[in-house]
Amino acid sequence: MGNFAPLHKIKVLDLTVLLPGPYCTMLLAGLGAQVIKVERPQGGDLMRQMAPEAFHYLNGQKNFMTLDLKHPSGKEVFLNLAASCDVVVEGFRPGVAAKLGVDFASVSKANRSIIYCSLSGYGQDGPYAHMPGHDINYMGVAGLLAISGDPSSGHPEYPYGPQYADLMGAMFGASSIMAALVDRGQDGQAQYLDVSLAESTAMLMMPRYVEFMSKGRPSKQQFMSRGPYGVFETRDHKFITLGIVEDHFWDNFCRAAELPELSQDPTLRGWDARNRQAERLRPLLEKVFRKRDYQDWLERLIAADVPVAPVNSLDDLAQDPQFLARGFFRPSPKDEDMAAGLPRFPLRDTDRRIGASAPETPLGRDTDRWLSDLGMGRDAIDSLREQKVI
Repeated sequence: MGNFAPLHKIKVLDLTVLLPGPYCTMLLAGLGAQVIKVERPQGGDLMRQMAPEAFHYLNGQKNFMTLDLKHPSGKEVFLNLAASCDVVVEGFRPGVAAKLGVDFASVSKANRSIIYCSLSGYGQDGPYAHMPGHDINYMGVAGLLAISGDPSSGHPEYPYGPQYADLMGAMFGASSIMAALVDRGQDGQAQYLDVSLAESTAMLMMPRYVEFMSKGRPSKQQFMSRGPYGVFETRDHKFITLGIVEDHFWDNFCRAAELPELSQDPTLRGWDARNRQAERLRPLLEKVFRKRDYQDWLERLIAADVPVAPVNSLDDLAQDPQFLARGFFRPSPKDEDMAAGLPRFPLRDTDRRIGASAPETPLGRDTDRWLSDLGMGRDAIDSLREQKVI
């Protein structure tokens, strides 16, 4: 498949900052789209200051342009740019794009086939629509915090790790944009996409939500590490995941762990049965895993055809043999700090990397180029710069 770039003819205007929108447009860039990131002249995207490395990763494959959308000339330039683009992605709070004159109604007048995606915390309407928010707020609304940590404790916990709401919204945004691009070929009409980060996170919750609704109020056993389904510490203080659902995998594990009595126990036949016995089973399995070292368990259980896998640290991730075998992380010779490389697009046999490692991304780097493409001469560009529009 090589240099997989199905969106190479697509031009995207990116009005977003921080994580959700930039991640969405990074995915589009990873599929070949030409993305123009529009930032305010004063400081640009806050991520530049908060987390420069993350900013580079999210935006390094994009073009950079500064534009003051509050200035009439800035709005005019933006609408002229939008007229020649395929997609606009914005992440303002609902109503802000309209105040600036760069909302769907305004852009679709300039470009009757534009695909316009609004990524917002709660969507464009509803009682929460105009509330400010960030990742933790959307996870709370979606129910994710309620089942993090020990749900039976009654104390929701923040699941330190990925920003689930931001990333889920970005992925639903990117997939919706790609679907709209396919549909656009049929009638060429402008399309508006209203993507909510909270709703995207709620979709992530659906398997657990459906289970809860069908079984009633969750018990501790429903949400705790369910017997032979969870993370276990080995004798040498490393961790391993065990994911046993089916009986034949349970039997394989019991043989490998030298626990024939558990395999023969009729009260442990079936997922539900083992789940009901989790409070008895879990301590027993924890004790068993502490009898052998990590590598011993890994080799033994893999050989026995048991669903088992390492718990990689961030240091281990790029050196995992599975990722190495598939060439998932591409070397980054220009950046010593990223010697392990950056991930390619997660599709086998493609060479396209997602993100970029510490490129030169000065604010407004490509502004003059894009203004020139609009037909502006040097004097006009200098005038905009003097007015601090760019």
